Amino acid sequence: MAKHILNFFKVLKSTNDPGTTTRIYDFRVDYANVTRLNYTKSMPVVNGQYPGPKLHVHEGDSLIVTVTNLIPHPVTIHWHGVRQLRTGWADGVPYITQCPIQQNQSYTHRFRVVNQTGTLWWHAHTSWQRASLHGAIIVYRRKHRMNDAPPWYPFPRAQRELTAILGEWWNADVEQVVTDALATGGAYRISDALTINGHPGYLYNFSSADAGKVKATPGYTYLVHIVNSCMNFGLYFALANHSLVLVRTDSGYVQPFMVDVVIVQPGQSVDVLVTANHTSGKFHMAATPFSVAPYSTVPYPLTPATALFTYSGSSHVQTVNMPTFPAANDAAYVDYFESLVHCVNTSDQTLTVPQTIDRDLLFTVGYGLGSSDSCPPQPICDGSDGDRIMASVSNISFVQPNNTHRSLLELAYLYDHGLNVLNSSLDLTFPDRPLNPFNYTGDSSNLNPAPGSGTKLSVIDFNSSVQLVLQDTSILMFEMHPFHLHGYSFFVVGRGYGNYDPDSSPATFNVINPPFRNTYAVPAGGWVAIRFQADNPGVWLLHCHIEIHISWGMEMAFLVREGSGPNQTLSAPPTDLPICPSNSLVNSTS
Repeated sequence: MAKHILNFFKVLKSTNDPGTTTRIYDFRVDYANVTRLNYTKSMPVVNGQYPGPKLHVHEGDSLIVTVTNLIPHPVTIHWHGVRQLRTGWADGVPYITQCPIQQNQSYTHRFRVVNQTGTLWWHAHTSWQRASLHGAIIVYRRKHRMNDAPPWYPFPRAQRELTAILGEWWNADVEQVVTDALATGGAYRISDALTINGHPGYLYNFSSADAGKVKATPGYTYLVHIVNSCMNFGLYFALANHSLVLVRTDSGYVQPFMVDVVIVQPGQSVDVLVTANHTSGKFHMAATPFSVAPYSTVPYPLTPATALFTYSGSSHVQTVNMPTFPAANDAAYVDYFESLVHCVNTSDQTLTVPQTIDRDLLFTVGYGLGSSDSCPPQPICDGSDGDRIMASVSNISFVQPNNTHRSLLELAYLYDHGLNVLNSSLDLTFPDRPLNPFNYTGDSSNLNPAPGSGTKLSVIDFNSSVQLVLQDTSILMFEMHPFHLHGYSFFVVGRGYGNYDPDSSPATFNVINPPFRNTYAVPAGGWVAIRFQADNPGVWLLHCHIEIHISWGMEMAFLVREGSGPNQTLSAPPTDLPICPSNSLVNSTS
């Protein structure tokens, strides 16, 4: 493995675009033995590393990443937050944008990082493999701009940079965890620890020796790149006795603001500045769950993950300061935090909020119940009232396509380019609004909780201005759902509680400087309104980034049609695009 760790990338300079580079990476997915909590297990990793390799790129760079799968299970890799302009073939979603990579096969992803700087990340998109197959992508300004006059960024320059990937660790085989949950139709076994950069930290047994340590220099400012790669939890993150200045979210600049605790939902990334304003002492960086659902219903690890921020000359100090966090279910703090986030235009990134709407969509998101006899050999399932727990978007639980040798993107491309016979494989009837509307946040005890199932696409014309309202429902219970849209970042123009009202709710919208994200949480018992310009043709997944919710079916897909101009169409399918095995099934996640 050491050879692959040392030689997994190379760089080619561009002669056509000043300051840009082609970066060539080799990702090899194989098993490795990893020990945490005094427990060793074999699990899939990239290039022998957990978390996986961190990629350092510049805005405008081209990436060529060859993924070779050496494990007996299919694999895909998704580049979370990368817009994939006209390169949907590289998005890495099984059966949506590509067939999965089978054992001993390779696939090369080719794409550019355009008009984005900050923190993105990559992760597996098959079943629950992203628990160990993930890593950060740090995007810097285009190189020829690095010699520009200060400021490099619309925030103070940092002397040091740190990366904190927040995650979870199971002693058990993670694939067995989801297999058992789906077989019984009930809850899943929660993780044994939270982690920072793959390590549980100082509050867990058998974990201090390898826990993260930062030697802090007084007066220095640190830029901390934070990614929540957790499978199922939103997290609070803080550094004891230090303030955090938020400067970017999901690779978009924000108007900087200072807080003691930041919120990072599953799939989200944030960049914060921390000034080392002490002269001595030891301080914990820590992450702990935020969960609006009762612990008795949705349990989570109670011990925070930690890393140590230690000032020079403090080896003799015995006391380690710990951050103070809001209550685990403090939705009011989340509301306050989100109210502070506003996007900002810069020379790197010009953002235009759509002011008029061509497509006005409302999708419900929430739980449901399936048949009680669908969990053999058990006589009943382990979900509510003995039924199977399900999830859906607009009461349609997504079914992974598995009856074709082509991905949905390839089918759509071939159909748009003249092979009409393939249209029968595409169901383009996802509704703009729920077919059976009800009081979404009212009493749902008398409603039929069983969602329908299907693989339906919502068709969007090229360059349409889209407004999408995601509405939580009360079926089974309210829950916060962090939704991720592939192929796009979007403006969060509004959020609220109760039912969205198309007459009164838009009066509360911010269409001047709203948050600009690729992942955003629908409030429990509420709604969120997002807008985006559909200028990127392809088939793009929209899904909750809580892993068990995806496994239960909380996802759908958009088909954004091609335009007529030379930069408004998809590139041709790559020659090494994997072929789907007949009658195979791979759960698409995250």
